Amino acid sequence: RLARGYLGRAAETARAFVPHHLDATPGARLYRTGDRVRFLHDGTLHFLGRVDHQVKIRGFRIELGEVEHALGREPAVRDVVVIVHGDGTAARLVAYVVPRDGATIPAPADLRARLASALPDYMLPAVFVPLDRMPLTPNGKVDRKALPPPEVAPRHAHVAPRTPTEETLAAIVADVLRLDRVSVEDSFFDLGGHSLLATQVISRVRAVLGVVLPLRTLFEAPTVERLAARLETADVGESVDTPSIGKASRRTISRTLADNPRRTAKPRK
Repeated sequence: RLARGYLGRAAETARAFVPHHLDATPGARLYRTGDRVRFLHDGTLHFLGRVDHQVKIRGFRIELGEVEHALGREPAVRDVVVIVHGDGTAARLVAYVVPRDGATIPAPADLRARLASALPDYMLPAVFVPLDRMPLTPNGKVDRKALPPPEVAPRHAHVAPRTPTEETLAAIVADVLRLDRVSVEDSFFDLGGHSLLATQVISRVRAVLGVVLPLRTLFEAPTVERLAARLETADVGESVDTPSIGKASRRTISRTLADNPRRTAKPRK
């Protein structure tokens, strides 16, 4: 299964699968994992780290170079660096992008939607940080330690929910992110969301509203406002590709609002 990712990529295959110097079988190969280890006195291997930028987030191995390569194909992007910010369950991918001269970086939701055609959900950056230029070390390499931390705060003035669907979604998102309230125009990911928390939102939407959403829907429509618009086209028990949310779903929303009144305190700073 691992080798399938090298199909049609001759240069990467040659670097990763090297001749097996201890096996005389014609064509025998060793796989260069990229892990740095050393033998201890008892014969066990001690892991020292990686020789590349592969990371592991919530059980998924991610090659940061693949994410950077996919983003680098965007016409408006001149330079890109992807890093992991945070650790444990709070870890998330952050992409730093520098636009080409005269170009404008697309909105984060649009970038995620386009990347979703080439990358799995867990490899989609949660946050995009625009930069005028990359910070460099004295020898001209990108200084990853000098990259600014991503902001985890609302980018818009608070806009209260305007429909029952928005009100229910705002309550779900606020609860998952442990915020007192969220604006319908704030991105789930700008507020600190990531793929693991996104699965919780999708699960609760299904349980409360009876609408089945693919996980990447939240990456493509990360605000309550945009997600509500997608939900309004779906039927109870169906995916967002089906026609109308229908009366049954609206009754479900009304019951939910009666049982779970909207929070009114100020958002956490």
